[in-house]
Amino acid sequence: MSGLTIGVDLGGTNTLAGLVDEAGEVLGRSGCPTRLDLDSEGVIRGIVACVRGAAREGGTDLLEVASVGVGSPGPLDAFEGVIISPENLPCMRGVRLKDRLEDALGLPVVVDNDANLAAYGEQWLGAGRGVDHFLCVTLGTGVGGGWIANGRLMHGFNGNAAEVGHTTIDLNGPRCACGNYGCLEMYASATAMVRRARQRLAQDRPKTTLRAEGLTTRAMFEAAEADDVFARAMFEETGFFLGVGLVNMVSALNVEVVALCGGLARAGEWLFEPARRTFQERGAVGVKEYVRIVPGALGDDAGILGAARLARG
Repeated sequence: MSGLTIGVDLGGTNTLAGLVDEAGEVLGRSGCPTRLDLDSEGVIRGIVACVRGAAREGGTDLLEVASVGVGSPGPLDAFEGVIISPENLPCMRGVRLKDRLEDALGLPVVVDNDANLAAYGEQWLGAGRGVDHFLCVTLGTGVGGGWIANGRLMHGFNGNAAEVGHTTIDLNGPRCACGNYGCLEMYASATAMVRRARQRLAQDRPKTTLRAEGLTTRAMFEAAEADDVFARAMFEETGFFLGVGLVNMVSALNVEVVALCGGLARAGEWLFEPARRTFQERGAVGVKEYVRIVPGALGDDAGILGAARLARG
């Protein structure tokens, strides 16, 4: 069997694909915008184009590729390859992605949650390398999680284990799209951080260089770097919420390393320091002293490498 697989990271904004060899080297890459204004056929055409593009950029064709792995926003049924109800990909609701891609590509396809595959990639070649008990938390539009136990990727009974973002940190918090109230995702995602900052800007009118219009976490990071007290306070608060969520997850899963990935994690110590401090203040004695909270090491390649690894079987 060929040692080449292709990993695909299907995101709400972009679709990325990479041709990967057995050692984890990305030999060819391809990407395109995920056209959410199209129906599922349009999204699938984009995935197929990226897969073919990655093979071409790697100097080969699909005849030399053994299989394809796809990471998709959940919830989904990883065993059947069916996307259930992705908040950021509404046109893909109920789509049998595995079957449709196998028909289009003529190759075996496996599908899994994008955060699971980020964890699988990081545990293979990144921040969790050599770690048998590992949690990867993705911080972006939402909050996702992938869990490795005894060196194996954990799925649960229907493929939706370690949904970090939908653990409760406030019993009386706002309703989440998942149906629960006070989910971590409503407090520690980039979306939540921007929402809270806009509310404070409107209600409290703090002294800051930031403006509500067009506000992003990147703008807040740049302001924090420039000594903006309000921006720093927003990272402090978000890091606190994240730390509370990590206490819950480590207590349940007993992992030794937690890697934080995704766009918001790029804020570095502005986010990591309050998250680590909160974890040490609230974590269980006898466990917290040994747990490391670290940045992901693979960037955007984590999902691609995890998907390619899963496709290898």
